[in-house]
Amino acid sequence: MQILILRHGEADPYARPDCQRRLTGRGILETEAILSRQLPSLQSVTQIWASPYVRAQETARLVQKILPGIEVQTTDLLVPEANPQRLANAIEAAEMDSVLLVSHQPLVGVFLDWLAGLEPGSHRLGTSALACVETEVIAADCGHLQWVDQP
Repeated sequence: MQILILRHGEADPYARPDCQRRLTGRGILETEAILSRQLPSLQSVTQIWASPYVRAQETARLVQKILPGIEVQTTDLLVPEANPQRLANAIEAAEMDSVLLVSHQPLVGVFLDWLAGLEPGSHRLGTSALACVETEVIAADCGHLQWVDQP
């Protein structure tokens, strides 16, 4: 299975509540550039899961533009402080070949490190960063980090 982990693009610094922050122009451009560079790797994506936060939803829509026909599934399992084990359980239960997750720090870094068996804190993905992990089992230390692309 391939798990692609995308941190949302750069967002406005302030909004109340935080979940309403929108992407900046720079956030849109950086995300589009990463997606364009990694387009061949994205062709296998069969599902897009995204946090309900506005900036993640806007980022997921940018993915949809290059992968038309794939619906965005919104889930609270991808909010910033979500539980990585609960996310892993949901991915495992979905029985898919490839998923693209659109989320936030600290979850994206924590989940990547946990899944790939890396030192905690190894990957603090910047905005618009995209990582790819290959794994047979969705569990701690079972994945193999293929690459990370940062803007």
